[in-house]
Parts: sequence; structure tokens; C-alpha cells
Amino acid sequence: MAALIFNAAFGFSLAALAAWSAGYVFKKQRLAAIAAWSLGLAWLALSAGLAALWLKLGRPPLSNQYESLLVLLWFIFPLAFYFYRATGKTEIVPAAALAASALFGAAALLDSTARPLMPALRSDWLIIHVLSSMAAYAAFALAAAAAAWTLRKDRAGIPEDFLLRLTKAGFAFLTLGIITGSVWADTAWGAWWSWDPKETWSLITWLAYAVALHLRKNGVRGATFSIILIVCFALVLFTYFGVNFLLGGMHSYA
Repeated sequence: MAALIFNAAFGFSLAALAAWSAGYVFKKQRLAAIAAWSLGLAWLALSAGLAALWLKLGRPPLSNQYESLLVLLWFIFPLAFYFYRATGKTEIVPAAALAASALFGAAALLDSTARPLMPALRSDWLIIHVLSSMAAYAAFALAAAAAAWTLRKDRAGIPEDFLLRLTKAGFAFLTLGIITGSVWADTAWGAWWSWDPKETWSLITWLAYAVALHLRKNGVRGATFSIILIVCFALVLFTYFGVNFLLGGMHSYA
């Protein structure tokens, strides 16, 4: 049942992307409104699917990469709608639709087999650590998609302040994720920091976004800042996906 609901959410995300693209090409504002409604339906379907999965598993769906990616996706929609309401810019919708569609496609390729929690995951820190990390990645994904949108020839639309606020939000959540992960590591493995590949690349990603925010504060604007955000998000993708498949380590389940 949950899988069918997730497929429906994927379909609504694709419909939102298609509706916005058609509206942009044919200059039809009504299609932009349809895209926003499709995104809302995608989020509702995803929420229902996560609830069904939680009931099926008897625990929060946070224990492997497939489950955590769905949670990451869940955060993208409210972030997009918050900034849509705050800025009034409908151009935020295609950024969210693009990011959601791409990540739903990635989730479809992952192993969705339900397994018991590993001993290291049986901790009260599981929820706050995973939720804060996924919220960070969602903010960074949306910022990267919006940055890519701003690089088109007619750059009017998404305000640069939106990119900055999203990046700051993601940075704050990632900081919380690293701190709570360190506390959890001390209780689970007896050390705050062990230079595990996932820990190391999380730190590299954190430093990259710290540099991006520093450059922005010191005058970097426009296309340059957008490109920096896209490059930084490539580090997020490697930290989240690449480390698991190429480097392994104690976090290879996540």
C-alpha cells in the first residue's frame, strides 16, 4: 500500500513539473497554479505513505537510505510553500518540482526492503539526528534547484534572498545534525568522532557551505553564488549517496 502511495506522490511531482514547464513555454498562468496544487497533492500523498509505512514497520521510517530519502523529500514541500508564501514568487514551484521529481526517481532505485533496526540505531537520538540531517539536505536540494533556475537567460523570478535564506536554514540544520550525530556516536561507538567516511564528508560539506555563506557575505552575488550552491550540493549528493556505495564505513546503512 505504501509503495503505491509513494508512486502517486512521484506522479504528482512529475505532473507539477510538466504543468509548470507547459505554462512557462505557452505563457499560461493557470498552469502555474495547477503545478502548485499538484505539489500540494504530492506532499499529502507522501505524508500518507510515510504514515502507512510507520504503521507497517512499528517504528519511524528512518533506518536506511530509502526511508531517510522519503523523509528528505517530505521536507522539500513545506520549505517550498513557505518561501512561496513569503515571497509571492511562483518560480519557486518548479525548483521544488524538479528537486522532488529527481529525488523520487532516486528513491525508486534504492532497496526498500524493511529490516529490523540495527543495534546502533536503537537510540533516542535517531529521530532528531536523521530529521535534522534530512531537513538540511532538503533545504540544500531546493536551493540548488532554485540556483539552477536562476542561471537561465532571463534571470528574473526567484529572488537571491530566497537562495540565501534556504542556505542558512540548511546550514543550521546540518550543524544540528553533526552535533547530535557526534553525541549519538559517543553513546553507540564510544567516541565523539572517528573520521568515518560519512562523518568526514559531512564535515567537508559543512565547511563548503560555511565558505559559500562567507563569500556571499563578502559580496559574491548572482550567477557566481548560484554556481557555488550547485557545486556545494554535489558534495551533499556524494555525502549522502556516494559515500555509501564507494567508501562504506559505519554509516553504510544510511
